[in-house]
Amino acid sequence: MGIKRTVILFPAAFLMNISIMMINFAVIFFLKDRVQLSPSVIGLYFAAGSVGYAGLCLALRPVQDRIAPPVSMVISIALTIFSLLMMKSTTNPYVVFIYYFIFAAAPAFYWPQVMGWFSYGLNHDELGTAVSRFNISWSTGSLCGPLIGGFIASYDIMLSFYIDLAIIGFIGIILVFGLIFIKDMKEFPRAIRVVGDGPSTHATGLAPDTKKDDLINNGEGTFLRFPGWIGVFSTYIVLGMINNIFPLYIRDSLNLNETVAGNLLFVRGLVTALGFGLLGKFVNWHFNKKIMLITQGSTVLILILLLFVKSVFLFYFLFIIYGLLFSMAYSNGIFHGSAGAEARGKRMALFESFLTTGTVIGTIIGGYLYQFLSIQIAFALAAVLVLAGFIVQSVMMKFADKHNLK
Repeated sequence: MGIKRTVILFPAAFLMNISIMMINFAVIFFLKDRVQLSPSVIGLYFAAGSVGYAGLCLALRPVQDRIAPPVSMVISIALTIFSLLMMKSTTNPYVVFIYYFIFAAAPAFYWPQVMGWFSYGLNHDELGTAVSRFNISWSTGSLCGPLIGGFIASYDIMLSFYIDLAIIGFIGIILVFGLIFIKDMKEFPRAIRVVGDGPSTHATGLAPDTKKDDLINNGEGTFLRFPGWIGVFSTYIVLGMINNIFPLYIRDSLNLNETVAGNLLFVRGLVTALGFGLLGKFVNWHFNKKIMLITQGSTVLILILLLFVKSVFLFYFLFIIYGLLFSMAYSNGIFHGSAGAEARGKRMALFESFLTTGTVIGTIIGGYLYQFLSIQIAFALAAVLVLAGFIVQSVMMKFADKHNLK
């Protein structure tokens, strides 16, 4: 068996998320200390960047299948390098906003295409295993980014930009290497029509020999994608607060340094990566409605407990539990969004827009409520929103049972 494209795509996902998370962590303190912005405005910067990413994901959906994944990834890399070079060279808040917006939106050319590319030709159990390995790749990058960013920020924030440029450049190099030397890299989704009653050859995830029996609801996929996406949306509300606002609370309210904040985010990410690994070894969570509800309800409980915690040790404990819940919610969203569906690239773009919208809401709520009230009030409102998601999921599942929806 020849070398598979995942040998390139999974390390590229790892490195890209290191890049994004490291810069996002550094930008929190860059905006606070060098650009002199308040927590609420910092929240708006991150929210605007997330909106740009989600909006571009949706804008690209109609043409997603017409852009070859390697080309799309190169566009993302070029935009990222450009925005980093420009952002590090100014402290003008309006100029910084423009270049951060470009940096945040650029991955819209990257993640949906990578997701569609690595899952090309895979179905059911194979897809579940591949999704698990992909999740381990990006989530490991997610945990390493804040850890590295925390150490660097406590030493020199600007160094983060130079290291990030080197990482992005290396991603471009390994992508070119794979396209030249790995045969399997030549196989990626293309815009192909379905002819007559023949096998599906839709561009975004199913191989030409895919049988109709492998599809669900004539290629629309499982109804469980909707409660799965609600779970992802909910957990990303919490993640927006934790990643983009919580580090300011750790440093400015608890008088701890950036390294402590980075370590907390590292532990959360580490547990999430381990959770993805465990989920890849089991299939009993596939199409399991009760697990979705348990995950959602447990997230509400974690947020309630966060209202009363100020000890770093207890933060570690709760972040460990949240990391496991996050891995379950994310896996449900991405698996049920892909399982039995034809248009996987487009479906993953929609998936990314849902999680990004959750990040936007969490970041704005976190920034404003932390500045004007407290981080505890922010967590309380997040608990209410996640609880509302739990109720909607329950109604959806009862509806599905009543109408025998797959």
